[in-house]
Amino acid sequence: MKWVRRIVMIILALGIAGSGFMAFQAFTPWRDAAKKTAEVEAETFDGEDIDYSFSTQENQNSVAFIGCISPDRNYIAYGSSYAIGDPDEKVQYFVTNGHVISSHMNDGYDINVYFDTEDKVTPEVVFYQFDADLDMAILKIPEPTDKRSAVVIRDSSEVQQGEECVAIGYPAKSNEMDTTFSMKISDQTDTKCVIGKTDVVPQQQTYTAFQHDSFISNGNSGGPLFDENGFFIGMNTLVRTDSENVNFSIVSNEVTAILDQYGIDYTNSKDYIEVFEDEAEKAKKAFEKDHKKDVSEAQDEEVAERNKFILWAGIAAGCAVVLLIVAIVGNKKVIMVGEQDDGKKSYLICTKGMYMGQKYEITGQTMTIGRDQNSCTILFPEDAPGISSNHCSIYYDARTKAFVLTDNGSTYGTYLSDGRKLTKGVP
Repeated sequence: MKWVRRIVMIILALGIAGSGFMAFQAFTPWRDAAKKTAEVEAETFDGEDIDYSFSTQENQNSVAFIGCISPDRNYIAYGSSYAIGDPDEKVQYFVTNGHVISSHMNDGYDINVYFDTEDKVTPEVVFYQFDADLDMAILKIPEPTDKRSAVVIRDSSEVQQGEECVAIGYPAKSNEMDTTFSMKISDQTDTKCVIGKTDVVPQQQTYTAFQHDSFISNGNSGGPLFDENGFFIGMNTLVRTDSENVNFSIVSNEVTAILDQYGIDYTNSKDYIEVFEDEAEKAKKAFEKDHKKDVSEAQDEEVAERNKFILWAGIAAGCAVVLLIVAIVGNKKVIMVGEQDDGKKSYLICTKGMYMGQKYEITGQTMTIGRDQNSCTILFPEDAPGISSNHCSIYYDARTKAFVLTDNGSTYGTYLSDGRKLTKGVP
């Protein structure tokens, strides 16, 4: 039976090695899954990712060139304009200064809205006023276009001194020096400035304006002034000729008053921001929903990877325990001694030899006979003839009601009273 035990031990050893390797392989995915779970749980909603402001480059796409042309095809006047409407839809209305198109209104000269040198359209004048009370014109092109986008208008009463802003337009001083000027978006000039005063009423005028220090000139007329978030706050109108940095822009509330009067739709910054805040709230709720799902999935993955590790580690440990038991049992001679269960006692009685007449109780134990004082119960002298160091053993099996005798590998053998010799190691 030793070969069976050896095969079992080899199988168990292979089981320990294989399952241990699999546990080692499963540990890294478990560790990575735990790390991922911690990272996912730590994620938070970042509302700053939702940016409702406009860059200067985006605002350039709201500005168009306005040209007033004489019959001999010379430019009598030109300026800048900005689109009005919904930033997400095509636009049809453009606003500029009244003085930019005064030659058209007074002398009948042609006017065009230019998107490029070769890309122009003739508008209808919906509103025109050029006097001390206001300097403004509203132009309507025949068909809505996506070549420009609408500005978002901020309430000018909220603007404070010291706010940074940007003026965009087609200043004459720049255009005249630029030999490649072609009225396209890239030919616009952007100039940063600061609001020096609010609620200014320029000399000989009655409208309200901002004073700012932008470097603008003729050609900027009618162009927009944007705050640091890219919201329209004013329309550049006047330049102090003896100073390069004292300029005036009609405040946005003067413009929206006319737009409201004529029923022309525009987008104000409060409504625009409110939409973004609603989108932000939706985005936050969506994030929380997705985050909860992501955390749950990460935790499930971590548990799955952990269970794989525990399973293989458990198998390895189980195999190790069984292997240890088999090894211990295999290296120790174990004889199953049945307990006496009928109240009777069992005895070994010596009928011949030096222990003749001696009686030994063997209830619940194994009696070993031989010359080895460390292992034998009945000990014979070292010079006793025919007796090995560990000659034989006997016990009473209460389950089978039988005495069991075993030759433990003696030199001269163990015999029954009828002369039969016992096979070594066989009970």
